[in-house]
Amino acid sequence: MSTTDQQQLPSREELQQRAVEGHPITTDEVSKIAKTEAELTDGRGPIAGGVAATAQSLKAKQEHFIEVASEVSHKPVNEITKEDAAAVESAEARLLGHRPPKGSTAATIQSIADKNERLMSETKMEPETKTESETKTGSETKTGSETKTES
Repeated sequence: MSTTDQQQLPSREELQQRAVEGHPITTDEVSKIAKTEAELTDGRGPIAGGVAATAQSLKAKQEHFIEVASEVSHKPVNEITKEDAAAVESAEARLLGHRPPKGSTAATIQSIADKNERLMSETKMEPETKTESETKTGSETKTGSETKTES
């Protein structure tokens, strides 16, 4: 294997760094890497744990992260839960190879989920107020001094 051939393939570390920096690894790129790797190994195919396998793995991790983050981002902000945040964090951690840092997508989603949980707990602690002093008992509804019986 010549130095020129080796330069045609990025290292596994370079691929990982590019993925961490947000460079999307495309199907075309994975195919080119696999083809080059196969040529360099006299047609024995991609090497287990090699550059082509790493590229394919990172592509799958990127796609999974994008899918999970996209699902959560399409929810109304006030409906984002801690479970959503955990799913995004898990997918992002797999992609990065470590826990997502401050300012990451996962951190932002976690912050939103924390705020939603605080708002929910504050709402549950407040006394329940009904509009127009409306209360419901059995099949009767009382509004002010009026009583209606539901049929």
